[in-house]
Order: sequence, then structure tokens, then C-alpha cells
Amino acid sequence: MTAVNDTVNKPNGLPRSIRLIKSAEFGAVLSANKTKLIRSYSDFFTVSALPTNQTGCVRFGFTVGKQNAHLAVERVMVKRLLREKARTSRLSIIDALSEKGIGLDINFRLKRRLPYCKIDGLTKKARKELIRNDIDKLWSYFVRKVSQWGSNGAISVKCVNCGH
Repeated sequence: MTAVNDTVNKPNGLPRSIRLIKSAEFGAVLSANKTKLIRSYSDFFTVSALPTNQTGCVRFGFTVGKQNAHLAVERVMVKRLLREKARTSRLSIIDALSEKGIGLDINFRLKRRLPYCKIDGLTKKARKELIRNDIDKLWSYFVRKVSQWGSNGAISVKCVNCGH
């Protein structure tokens, strides 16, 4: 039997050391000045990244509210998809930051209500695939944006879909 404080070995998990845990860490990213943030948007998500002094350290946070995903099952599914993408694609962000000498605290936020399966004519599998495709599109745009981010921190903020 393992003690409560023992760490569990999860080979496919996102370790605690690379996650935003405390509300102060989330608050620092969400309340930072617009000029300091790197932001990207997609149909369902917003990603905000705050540069830090910890070179090569990338930490992730996920915010999925009850107003946009009413059922706990939906919130857990969205967080699982976001964690999976963060875990599998973390090295692409680290590569983009390699010569810049900074780290990032990144927060993904569900900004829009998930589509209903029966009302919107989607199956659960199709809805999950829709969300996964949106995450993939947002992630690739975000990585490009981070790699183009200048030393002065100036970068234009544009939407993934329409370019505004």
C-alpha cells in the first residue's frame, strides 16, 4: 500500500512540476498586461502565455468552467484532451524558446460553450474529434507565434480562423 504523499508513476501523465497549480500562478497569467502576454484564439479556446525568467521551463494550466461545459464528464474530457496535447507537443514549444532564453507559463481556457450532441446533430465521437481538431489548430498557430516572438516582446495578436 502506498502512502498518501507518495508520487504515482504515470508514464503518460503531465507531471506536477510542469503544471500551474496555485491560483496565484493562474492569476499571474490571466491578469498580466496585454503587452507582456502571447495570446492566441480559436473557435473554442484561448491560450495565454506569460514569459518567465526560468529558461526553457514551460508550465501548463487548464481552465474549463462550468458555464461552458456543464457536466463534469465534459470538463474532464476537455482537460484530458488539453493535457494530452500539452504532453505530446511540449518539446515543440521548448524548441521555439531555445534561443530566446525565457520560459513560459501557459494557460488554456475554454471560452465557448461546447456543442450539445443531440441538439446540434453530433455524436460524442464527432464532438470529441471537433474539439481535438480545434486544439491542434490552436497549438500549431501558437507555436508559430512563439517562434516569431521578438526580443522586445512585440507581436501582433490574431485569430486562428479569420486572422483578425
